[in-house]
Amino acid sequence: MLGWSEKVLEVVRANYDTLTLKLQDGLDQYERYSEQHKEAAFFKELVRSISTNVRRNLAFHTLSQEALLKEFSTIS
Repeated sequence: MLGWSEKVLEVVRANYDTLTLKLQDGLDQYERYSEQHKEAAFFKELVRSISTNVRRNLAFHTLSQEALLKEFSTIS
């Protein structure tokens, strides 16, 4: 089974005679890549808030493992 790069190369080779290259505008302008996206801070706080709320409102010591798993399986 061919990987994506091999498939692309195969298509280019098969159609090389009729291949037309088109220059794209704006390729010299780009948004710098960031390992941590702008939304990361929002989602980090959201997850932290949810986990704190669950810890505060769910009595882990009174639930069996089965009940605990059932409780978490309904989170949407």
